[in-house]
This record gives sequence, structure tokens and C-alpha cells, in this order.
Amino acid sequence: MSLPWLREPWLQVVSDIQSQRFGHAHCVPARADLGADSFCQALVDYLLCLKPQAKACGACKSCLLQQAGTHPDYYEVSSEDDKAIGVGKIRELTQRLQETANQHGAKIAWIKDAERMTVEAANALLKTLEEPTENTYILLTPVKTNALLPTLRSRMRLHKFNEPSWPETEAWLMQKLGRSLSGEEQLQCRHLAGSPLTALSLLEGKHVDETDHVAQLAQAMCRSGTWPQPSKQDWSSWLNASEAWLQELIRLRQRVAAERLRFPHLSDLAHDWLQRQQITVSELNAWLALCYNLRKLTSEQSGLNAPLLLQQQWLQWKHKP
Repeated sequence: MSLPWLREPWLQVVSDIQSQRFGHAHCVPARADLGADSFCQALVDYLLCLKPQAKACGACKSCLLQQAGTHPDYYEVSSEDDKAIGVGKIRELTQRLQETANQHGAKIAWIKDAERMTVEAANALLKTLEEPTENTYILLTPVKTNALLPTLRSRMRLHKFNEPSWPETEAWLMQKLGRSLSGEEQLQCRHLAGSPLTALSLLEGKHVDETDHVAQLAQAMCRSGTWPQPSKQDWSSWLNASEAWLQELIRLRQRVAAERLRFPHLSDLAHDWLQRQQITVSELNAWLALCYNLRKLTSEQSGLNAPLLLQQQWLQWKHKP
């Protein structure tokens, strides 16, 4: 595993597989900023490989089929155009998992965007989780694990990745870039310490930092600034920023260490507002839960006016007495 913060969890799953302690159902949070996709792809390849060691051998027939994208025992389900994953897709998947493996090895199902499964689809998956066929593995990668049905979560092993510290992230960024970071770059990326791949994309000009969105929300909330006008194209970015800002306010209310703050340049503004409004952690958590619910709702139902629904949530912040 080339990403240093993933090496320990990778060694653990390899050990579990080799000692036959690896269960059949697994949930990995879809942390693109930590390389979760790379971890999951390596895991799928390893489980399908006929001669794995520290990783998939890359040379056996099963590995070659997987590399060509034609492995008959690998199944992938994901959301299309941000729509819900319906029960039909899951029933088709579970039926295939009941069949005998074509290559006489493992059968793997990777359900991406797993939080977008409808309730009916999730319930259709339950039976397979409860009574899996031999050598069958199911991998779910939701953006938010708590968006899954509790009955699903209780039947899977939840994998968690530890976020690297800023010194660890900085050292990795320097290695990838082949140079030291300037003072401006350090300031620009420090709040992304726990999201090293996002920090790298930002430095390479491939990522738009959400800090500007968060700053605009902070000004609107705390200083009666202009509220954003999200569109169908960018409302998701504003939802991300809303979650990030509420999470920061919770950290401030809980008095976490300064180095754990993502937006330290907004701390004074936030502290003053929290003091004036006497906002509690419970209230902030309730607002954050509404954001999570909006994400789930829009993933399961098409035709909703998501920008308007987000603005209605902001009204609660705006009109807090």
C-alpha cells in the first residue's frame, strides 16, 4: 500500500485474510481524500487473486481477468447520475452471488455510493448478508456510514482510517512534489492535514478549496453577510461547506486543540457568534443531522429542489434568536 496512512489497516486485513478471520461483509467509508478507493480496489484484487502474498500477484489468470475488467466473479453496483440505487439492482446482484464462482475462487460485490440504496434495496441485501454463500465477499462504500440502515451496519465490519497529522501530511506532500512547501502553501493546506489527497490536488491546481465557501457561510451567519444562491450545479459543494462549517463550530464549542481546527482563520468570528447566540453543541449537531438527511434524501429521490431545501436549512441558522 503506497499511501503511508493506509499501510497499517492494509496489513491488518491481509493478516485477517491469511488467518481466515476475514468476514464476508465490510463497510469502508468512501474517503476519497484518504485514498479509500485505492484501498478497496487493492482489497478486491487481493481477494480475487489465486496466489496472493503481500498483495495480489498480478500474474495469475484471475488477476489478468481483473486487470482487463472482465472478471466474471466481480460485481460492481453504483449510483447513476446521482440517482438512488433501486431494489432491482440489488436483487439482480444477490441472485448472481448465489451462483457458483466461474473461476472457482472468491465472488466479490462492491456497492459504491451505498448510502444511496433505497430502504427496499437495503432490505433486499440483508438476506445475503445474513446467509452468504461460501467464499463470497460484499464491500460497501458509503460517504456517511450512519446513512446506512442500522440493520446493515450491524452485519458488517466497519473499517476506519486514521487521519495523518500535519507533519505526516506535509512530509508526504513534499515527497510527492519533490520539493519543500512554501509558507503560503503550508498555510493553504494546513487545514487539510487529515485529507492529504485533497491537499495534493489543491497544490497541483486540480481541486477548488472549499474554504471560500465556508468563509462566505461564516460571514453570512455571524456578520449578517450575503447568503449564497446555490444552483443545481453547485449546491452539493455548498452542502459540503455547510457540513464542514458546522463541524468546525462543534469543535470550537467542545474546545478542541487549536491544531485540530480546519479553519483557524475563522475562529475569532465563530467564538464571538457562539458566545452571543449561546448556541449549544446539541443544536449544532441537530443542524448537522439535517445536512446529512438532505444528502440522503436527494440521493434517494429525484426531482427535489435541492438548492431550495439547502437554503431552508440556512434559514434556521439565520433566524436563530
